[in-house]
Amino acid sequence: MPLVKPDARSDAFSLHELERHQRRREQGIPTLTVLAGPPGSAASLWRKWLEPLHRPTCMVPASSESDAVRAWMEALARSRDLAADAADFLGTAAGLAPGELPTRLEGKTAHERDVLLQELLPSAPDGDVSTACRCLLQPQVIHKSGSPFEALLEAFDHDPLRVLAAVNALVPPETAPALLLTGSGAEALTRAARVAAKLCAANPSLVIALCTDRPSLDAYLHGGQSQALAMVREGLIELATPSPEALGRKLETLGVSPSKELSAPLARLATDGVSDEVLTLFGEVVREHQRASREGEPVDRARSKEERFLYAFLDSHPATHGLFELNASPGFRLAGRDVEVDLLARQLSIAVEIDGYFHFHNDEAYRRDRRKDLALQRHGYWVLRFLTGDIVPRLEEILDTLSDVIQQRREALTQESSREEAGPTGSGRRPSSP
Repeated sequence: MPLVKPDARSDAFSLHELERHQRRREQGIPTLTVLAGPPGSAASLWRKWLEPLHRPTCMVPASSESDAVRAWMEALARSRDLAADAADFLGTAAGLAPGELPTRLEGKTAHERDVLLQELLPSAPDGDVSTACRCLLQPQVIHKSGSPFEALLEAFDHDPLRVLAAVNALVPPETAPALLLTGSGAEALTRAARVAAKLCAANPSLVIALCTDRPSLDAYLHGGQSQALAMVREGLIELATPSPEALGRKLETLGVSPSKELSAPLARLATDGVSDEVLTLFGEVVREHQRASREGEPVDRARSKEERFLYAFLDSHPATHGLFELNASPGFRLAGRDVEVDLLARQLSIAVEIDGYFHFHNDEAYRRDRRKDLALQRHGYWVLRFLTGDIVPRLEEILDTLSDVIQQRREALTQESSREEAGPTGSGRRPSSP
């Protein structure tokens, strides 16, 4: 059953403003879009605007230019072959026929590739784009550095803005990912706005937005004058916050009966912002819970619905977009079978399991889960288990727990990365990969 169509006036105005911002970018004017309101609503609007443009998007809680550019390059590499783009650029500049350079490079040793590229470089335009092409066309350089981004970062003296400009020049403008940065809290917003302003200034064509809540924005706007602050004020788009009552009325159209139990989760969904698609999944979970309650049954049958809802909710928010995989394997086996996790955050080594009634009323199921927990822990995963029956009444507690653990894991990764950058002698360079 479809949801009631929301008031489109606010969305229409916001989409109009997004189009105005894009026209400025096309004129070479550095432009930062600022979406102030619930993060889920911001991400939903951003995707809605980008969808007809068929432009990939990248959502990231960026604390530095390197974080943002790394995420942007990873998103670009998922939709394009950067080595092929580099070969096309150099081949065209050298007057070669389309596809000739990749053919000439195929099967060559690292030294032979280097010699051939050296021969071509004098014919190619000077500057960072040619340097980026040469780097992207040498697999051994990328392998040694660990990733294309790290290889380019070393080639450009650890200046991520030069990396972004060079790679951006290699691809058609409409294929470059749009960036949505997050900044919740005055300190995080100040940092994210500074990063966003630098990215815009260095690459005026870059499609970039900053998502923040209203209290954080109010504190930031009173923080004095700066280029970043001026760009934030110029690009501000206010988003409406849906009321819990409005979300409740939408759920009623899905066959959900009003109840006091829904007050807390609906308040949380309204605060965080939720798309119609995610709200529909939540409605399916609630309907199943209400059916089981009426019939006096456990809610185990809803487990897959709850996994899908929780995954969709996390994936719809900028701070956790792309972080989790649904029903994924961490890549090892237990008792001769591939281990599967309900929600797996591979990058942060977090495993989330949704447990139903029978997990605790069947001895063998309980033992199997404990063996699985131990195996995951031995492979470095933090294991979080939530009850099927708690997804609705304790949604806020579950989301807060996930948020806390994600933040802790991100901080731990940042500290680990800083130690690697410093190296054993504090040289400030990441040690070479073996």
